Amino acid sequence: MNCSTCGDSLSPDARFCPRCGTRAVWEGQAGGALAQGCNSAQGCNSDQGCNSFDRVSRHLQMLSVLWLVYAGLRLISGSLGVLVLRGLFAGRFHNTSLDLGWSPFGSLLLASLWPVALAAVLLGAGTNLLTGYALFSRRRWGRVLAIVFGVMVLIHPPLGTALGIYTLWVLAPRLSGEEYAALADAAG
Repeated sequence: MNCSTCGDSLSPDARFCPRCGTRAVWEGQAGGALAQGCNSAQGCNSDQGCNSFDRVSRHLQMLSVLWLVYAGLRLISGSLGVLVLRGLFAGRFHNTSLDLGWSPFGSLLLASLWPVALAAVLLGAGTNLLTGYALFSRRRWGRVLAIVFGVMVLIHPPLGTALGIYTLWVLAPRLSGEEYAALADAAG
């Protein structure tokens, strides 16, 4: 039997097309009237609905771009925060024309916080960038990484919360795992 989307031949035990990732539904299975494949472009009107069959393939590109944009936003906002933190806790800037004078936060312990904050900003933005790259290039480990970091960004309202919910909605269901694995096999 051939894939209804791309025409590639399928082995009898295939659940997804190895080339395009379309779910293969064989005659005699639940939804056998679909013959094979179910995607929204074909206008499926089955009782099961097509959304669970091609959720990952329809949303993966947007999800990866959102992770990359979120990494950039976190890097920019975090860098600005570190600059403000350094200005407050250092007591004065190195340029004498920008001398802020005495600062209530000028102790040595507090002045050493900005490098730790900078490392945290870079680590957070780096993990978001890695997640976006893994989803964009369809790495096999990308789904697990996105789910883990999707849970972690839930506590960063409003953008992180929205991104975390969207990530979990697309990638967390069991069928999404099977579809992502098929897409990763087809890509790599």
